[in-house]
Amino acid sequence: MLALVISPDALRLNGKYSRSQLGVFGEIAKQLSVYVVSNHDLAPKIKEGLASSGLKFVHANTRQNGKVICHIAEGLGSPAHDILVLAVKADDMHMAKNSGAVLIAADWVSDRRVSALGIKVTDLDELKKVIEICNGWTGHWWYRGQGRLYQLRVLADLSSKYVQADQAAFARMLTQTVKNGGAKLTALLTIISRSLLIEGVLDGQLMWGCYPSSSSSNGDDEVLSDFTHRLRTTVSSVHFAERGEPLFIRHRPSIKRSTSTGVNRADPGDQIMSLHLNPRYEKQIRGRRVVVIDDCTTYGASFAVAAGFLRAAGAEHVVGIALGKFGNCLADTAIEINTCPFEPVEEGGYSFSVTQFDSTVSVEAQHVLLELLE
Repeated sequence: MLALVISPDALRLNGKYSRSQLGVFGEIAKQLSVYVVSNHDLAPKIKEGLASSGLKFVHANTRQNGKVICHIAEGLGSPAHDILVLAVKADDMHMAKNSGAVLIAADWVSDRRVSALGIKVTDLDELKKVIEICNGWTGHWWYRGQGRLYQLRVLADLSSKYVQADQAAFARMLTQTVKNGGAKLTALLTIISRSLLIEGVLDGQLMWGCYPSSSSSNGDDEVLSDFTHRLRTTVSSVHFAERGEPLFIRHRPSIKRSTSTGVNRADPGDQIMSLHLNPRYEKQIRGRRVVVIDDCTTYGASFAVAAGFLRAAGAEHVVGIALGKFGNCLADTAIEINTCPFEPVEEGGYSFSVTQFDSTVSVEAQHVLLELLE
């Protein structure tokens, strides 16, 4: 991150300008540039206080359209996704989303539109911690794969940290991070948000979903479901997904591939025949870009299955996002669903072929994810 943008409201406590708030932002200004953006001019004394703390004031008549963020980014010689916006009111939120900046909500404000966002900090000390963590993230995915029916993005290679049999340990650590909340969860969501902005994945109107666990109850209440909803409510302008209505329905338990022996994990058949798409989203999927989240991947079968169903339902584009990858077995599996994707698929109702991804790998900054889960 190169800069933090706030509005004058972030400097207030109980309606009055606060020296303590200003002091914390002054500490943050030692790490990165801090801009205070307002539609209105500020009193000279307040401006002097900002300047003495290292904060820069920018007057913008219509900041909601995001142009002021773009101007700040141009002045820094950087794209808008290198700028973090702290939202304490709806105008801040619109400013960030319309410019393509990274958005974090202040959880201490009463504006319902801001409190509905999923990526938030409880106080300024937590914001400082999040910035410290995120400053180590370059925004590059560790793995980028282009398949025939979908794209795949992975944050980190976990093979050097865990062996394949320890995927359950990684899943438990992720679960604990999400349940505990705080700076680590916010930082994890923030680096994914920034990476998605860099890739241009967030352009257009998106559908979001997480891949269900092998024994999902379809209550949309799994830890990864909450993680996905937190992400989508912050980065998406239009929300097609609904709480309590998962994108995928597991109509029977599937084989837990990471712990089962004697199972061909590259064969997607059991996954295909144990789930289907939620009929509630039949109209929303057609013609949309869809983002599917999973915690980790080895063979990539979950994303291939998700893409097969979604493409059969008319999705225009599918992007799979995994937090971690194990081993060197990832393959581009193109799945064709030959029956209705909103109903269970029987044997013979699908076909698939396997080839290699067109992929690239970047080792930069993947240690950030591993440190977040320690």
